[in-house]
Amino acid sequence: MRKVSLIALLCLMIFGLLGWSTAALAASAQEEEDVKVLVPDFALLTNSNETVRLSDYRGQIVVLNFWASWCPPCRMEMSEFQELHHELSQSEGAVLLLLNQIDGRQETVEKGAQYLNSNDLDMTNLLDHGAVGRQIFGIPGLPTTVVIDAEGYLASYVVGATTKATVLQMIEDAK
Repeated sequence: MRKVSLIALLCLMIFGLLGWSTAALAASAQEEEDVKVLVPDFALLTNSNETVRLSDYRGQIVVLNFWASWCPPCRMEMSEFQELHHELSQSEGAVLLLLNQIDGRQETVEKGAQYLNSNDLDMTNLLDHGAVGRQIFGIPGLPTTVVIDAEGYLASYVVGATTKATVLQMIEDAK
């Protein structure tokens, strides 16, 4: 009988510790969600050699789409991004910027520009040679879409192809 009581007591202690640690993990996860990450300002050139800075859009929600012309999922989402670009350009609450991931081999400035021109895509295309995609965001793959809130904080992101509806929801959530 003493053995059963001792085992029962040990089980209660273990379950109590597990319950405490689970609660602590949940509280820690909630605290991490409450931490806002300020996106550093950056400046990139467009295809027409104009400088665009993230800070140019302070006060607006900014959608960044990291892409390359050789990337099939990137090409797949471009028509919906073109529609989104036209919708967003009708209001001043949000803007969509493409960040062409230039590596000099697989993706070049010329290849990206040719893809956009041949598909009648008129979105603002920024030429990123790794400074933003790799160094600031550490994107794991293409495409990646990032939403930055009006104050310049990272609001959300999605890795892989996405849809206009998903990005519109991300914009709404960033408000």
